[in-house]
Amino acid sequence: MQLALTSYAVATYLDAALNHMDIAVFLVDAELRLLHANAAAGALLERDTALRLHGDTLLQDAGCGAKSLAQLVAAVLASRHDTAHLHALSLPRRNRQPLLLTVVPFLPPEELAALPACAIVMAGDPEAHRLPRPLLMQLFGLTPAEAGVAQALAHGEALDDIAAALDISVHTVKTHLQKLFRKTGTRRQGELVSMLHGVPAASVRAQSFE
Repeated sequence: MQLALTSYAVATYLDAALNHMDIAVFLVDAELRLLHANAAAGALLERDTALRLHGDTLLQDAGCGAKSLAQLVAAVLASRHDTAHLHALSLPRRNRQPLLLTVVPFLPPEELAALPACAIVMAGDPEAHRLPRPLLMQLFGLTPAEAGVAQALAHGEALDDIAAALDISVHTVKTHLQKLFRKTGTRRQGELVSMLHGVPAASVRAQSFE
């Protein structure tokens, strides 16, 4: 998905940098006009109402609480050289987990310095994001079966549900779990899940590792 940009070079640069990401990334100006959105952001707008486009402006749903995305972007742009502060927003969704937004300033390279002040809005959907199995296999030397169990655990699924989804016994799931502990250097299920959530490349698309 791509809207009006100041130059073709900007679009090319952003596409190369962002379209391999699973997380939704929006580039907006101070007025929340959408300058660019990666493929994951386009998909999010099609399936969700917590964020939406009104013309070329990115808006949050009116029922998402008092804290404003516009205020967050304004704060980021006002202190765009201050990297010590984190700017984040949780958008409630009815009967669903919230949509999690993080906003950071966009500091373009010198060749794109003509851009107006912009911010990057990253939207994480806890219900949609799953760690890619090939990534888990590469990072920890897992078998496909072990990676499938790790992927499900990171998504919050119970052992019984994992066994049913993978058509294996709970005993086999527990065997895979013990191997996961050994291969990842963890000792408890909660520790394993916490470590998996901290995988830095979690947002890279699975096909990048195939």
